[in-house]
Amino acid sequence: MKYASRFLVFAFAAIVTAVWPHAASAAPAPYASFIAGAKVQPGLFGVVHRDGHIYLDVRTDQLDTDYIESIVPGSGLAGNFIVWGNTDHLPCMLVRFERHGNAVAMIWPNPNFMATPGSSAARSLEYNVPRSIVGVGKIAAAGDGHVVFDASSLLGDRLDLEDIINSSLRIPPGGKYHLDPSRSFFGHTKAFPENIVVPVHQTWASAVPHIADIAPDARSVEMRVVYNFALPPHDGDYQPRYADDRIGLYDVVYLNFNHDEVLSRKVRYLVRWNLQPSNPSLPISPAKHPMVFYMSNTIPTRYRPAIAAGVLEWNKAFLKLGISDALQVKPQPNDPNWDADDIRYNVLRWVSEAQPSFGADSQTLFDPRTGQEFRTGILISAASPRGPAMTWKYLVDPARFGRTTDPVPASFVFASIKAEIMHETGHNIGMQHNFIGSMAYTAADLQNPAFTAKYGVASTVMEYAPINLWPRPYHQGNYYQPTLGPYDYYIARYGYARIPGATTPESELPTLQRWASKWSDPRFRYASDEDVSWGDGHASDPRVNQGDLTNDPLAWCGVQLRMDRNLIHTMPASVPANGEAYQTLTDAFWMLIGRYSTCAALPAHFIGGQYLSRAHRGDPGAAAPVVPVSQAKQLAALTMLNADLFSARAWAFTPKLLSHLPYSEWAGYGYVGWTNYGNLPAWAYNPPARHDIALARYVMGLQNRVLNELFQPLVLQRLDENSLLASRPTLTLAGFFSHLQDAMYGDLGNRTLRHLPLIRRNVQIAYLTKLQATATSTITSVPSDAKALAAMQLHDLHARAEHALTSHHLDAITRAHLTYLAAKTAH
Repeated sequence: MKYASRFLVFAFAAIVTAVWPHAASAAPAPYASFIAGAKVQPGLFGVVHRDGHIYLDVRTDQLDTDYIESIVPGSGLAGNFIVWGNTDHLPCMLVRFERHGNAVAMIWPNPNFMATPGSSAARSLEYNVPRSIVGVGKIAAAGDGHVVFDASSLLGDRLDLEDIINSSLRIPPGGKYHLDPSRSFFGHTKAFPENIVVPVHQTWASAVPHIADIAPDARSVEMRVVYNFALPPHDGDYQPRYADDRIGLYDVVYLNFNHDEVLSRKVRYLVRWNLQPSNPSLPISPAKHPMVFYMSNTIPTRYRPAIAAGVLEWNKAFLKLGISDALQVKPQPNDPNWDADDIRYNVLRWVSEAQPSFGADSQTLFDPRTGQEFRTGILISAASPRGPAMTWKYLVDPARFGRTTDPVPASFVFASIKAEIMHETGHNIGMQHNFIGSMAYTAADLQNPAFTAKYGVASTVMEYAPINLWPRPYHQGNYYQPTLGPYDYYIARYGYARIPGATTPESELPTLQRWASKWSDPRFRYASDEDVSWGDGHASDPRVNQGDLTNDPLAWCGVQLRMDRNLIHTMPASVPANGEAYQTLTDAFWMLIGRYSTCAALPAHFIGGQYLSRAHRGDPGAAAPVVPVSQAKQLAALTMLNADLFSARAWAFTPKLLSHLPYSEWAGYGYVGWTNYGNLPAWAYNPPARHDIALARYVMGLQNRVLNELFQPLVLQRLDENSLLASRPTLTLAGFFSHLQDAMYGDLGNRTLRHLPLIRRNVQIAYLTKLQATATSTITSVPSDAKALAAMQLHDLHARAEHALTSHHLDAITRAHLTYLAAKTAH
C-alpha cells in the first residue's frame, strides 16, 4: 500500500533458546505426511485439526508479513455490555508470524511510530520502541513452502476478559472470576479467502454463586472468544486523510520521526471507509467500494424496514458528494455457505439480553497503519423497541393526548429505531458523538413539524437527543431525529469529498482547513465525550450535554420539569389499568423521575462554566477559546437548582401516590433469598430490600451527586479564577458560597419554623459535610480561597442553627437536626 510503506517495520532480535527452550527440540515432521492424516480448512491461512489439536498452516511467503488480528467476545453475559461481537474491548492489532528455530512467534508490531524504512530514524526506533510477543507455537510440520505450528497459545486471555468481566460485574470479595485452562478448548474454526476465525471456549470460574447469574451455574461461566486473522485492506486506491480538531471524525494518532525540527510529532489520520465515486468525471456515479450491510435473519421481520431506513438515510449525504448507493442493505442470503464471520461481510445483528445494557452499538474494524475501515456492523439490542413503547404509554400519550390507553403507533417505534440506527451508522462512517448539536435550534424550531422534518431535532444524528416532546398547548414537531442534520452533511464532506488534484494527504490540507473553519456556526459545532465529563470537573461548557434540547437548555428544562411533575401527579388516575399490578405505576413513576432528575441536575453544569471554542485563529466568527459564563446565567442556574433539586417542595408527592408504588413480590418455587434457599438466578428474582420506594434516599443520592460536581477542585478553581478571564461580571467563589449558603439554610431564619422535611434535612447535612471537607481539605488542587470561605460558612451555619434553636415552635426531629448542625459547627 502506498502510504503503509511509510510505517516502520521493526526487526526482531532475541536469543531464541532463552525465550523458547522448546525451539531447539525435535525437528518438525514433513509437511506432506503431517497433513495427510489431518483435517485441513484452506483459507487465508490453513487451519489444521489433528489428534485433537489445532494448528495454523502459514505459507513461508506469509511469514514476516503484517496481517490484522481482531479479538472479540463470541458470546455475552446477557447484559453488562459484554456482548457477542463487540469490537470495543480491543482495537484491531497488526500481527505477524515470525519463525525462530522450531517455533513461530505471534508478534504485535507497533504501527504508531512513523519513519521511512532504512532511515536513521528507523534504526533509532528499532532499539527504543518495543513490540509485543503475544504467543509462541511449536512447529509441528514444515516443508513444501509451509510451516504448521501449534495454536494453543490462543487459549490464553489475550482479550483481557478477566478485567472486562470483573470490572463489569459487582464482584464481592473472594468472588473474582479467573480463567480455568483445564476447562477451555477450541471451538469450530472457519477459513475464508480473506480471514480465518478461531473461536475459543473459555471457562471463567468463581467461588461465589449468583454473580453472572445468566449461566446455569454462575460459578462456571463459558465465554466464547473469537480470534479473527485477516488480510489488510487491499483496494490499492485508498489515500489517508488528515484529521482536524474542529471536526468530529474518529482518528488514529501516530508520532512521525522523519522530521525533528517540528512543533509536534503527532500525525492524525481519519478513520473512514474507502468511499469514492466509480467515475469522478460524472456528477454522480455509483460508489466504487460501497459499504454493504447484510441484515441478519436473527432480526425480527417487523423491525427490518426501520433498520434499513436508518442505514440508507446516509446516502443523502453521499449523493451531494457525487456518490450514489454508497451504503447498501441486503438480506442475509439463503445460502448455507454464507457466513457472518466471513470478514468480507458487514452484518446487522440482533442481541438478546436478560438485563439490557445498550440499545445499539456500532462495530468498526480499521487498519491501524492508515485508518482505513475494512469491516463495519451494528449490534441491535432486543430492548430497542421496548423503550419507545414505554415512552408512548407513560409520556407521549398522556402529555399530548391526555390518555394512557392508546397502543403505541408503529410509526412511533419505526421513528425511534430509525434514529438509533442513523446514529450507529454515523459511527460506522467514522463520526464521533457530538453533544453540542442540540444548541443549533430554538424551541420554536422544535415545535414546528415542517422544520424538524427537514432539519431534525438537533444539528446531527450523533447527539444523544432526548425525545422532542412538548406539553399541550405547545405545538409539536417530530419526536425523534427523522433525518440527517446540517452538521452531518458538513462532516461527510470533510471526510469523503474528493479534492481534485490532491495526490497526497499533505496536498489536501489547504482545502481541508478551509472546510473545517465553520466551527463558530451553531449548525456545525462539535464537542464530544471528553466534553461531558462532569463528574470529575473536567467538562466546563454547559452547552455540551447529553439529553437536552434547544439553544436555551435551562428554559427547555423548565418546561420539561413542569410537564414531568404534572404527569407524575396525574398518572395514578389511569395507571395501573384495572386488573394490572401496581408495579406498572412504579415503573411509570421511575421513568418520569429519571427524566425529571436529568433536568433537575443539569443547571449545575453552568456553575463555574466556560464556553469553549474549537475555532482557529482567522476562522469566521471565531470567539475567544475560553469565555466564562455570565454571572446572571450562573445565578439563574443556582436558582433552578434550589427550586427543582434542593428544595423539599420539588419532591413533595402525596402519601396516596407514594403508598401505591410497590414492587411486585413474586418469588420462584421454594426460594427464600435471605436464607440462600433455592437457586433462582438474580434475573428471575432479585427483590429490593424495601417494599416501598426509597424516594428520600434516591433524592439524597441525586443531591449528593450534584454537590460532588459543584465541589470538584476544578470547578472551584474556575470559580476562583474566571474573573481573570472575563470582560463582564461572572460568578465569584465568594458569590457561589454565599448563594448556596442561603439556599441551603435560609429557612433556619424563619421565625415560625416548626418542621424541616426529611429531604430538606438530608440535603442540609450533605452540604454541611461538603463545607467541612472543603475547609479541612489537604488536597492541593482545592483553592485556598475555597477552604477559607467554607470555614467562614461553617461559622455562619453555627450562628444560624443556634438562633433557630431559640424558637419554641420546633418539633422534636427538627430540634434534634438543628442541635446536630450546631454541634458539628461548634469550635
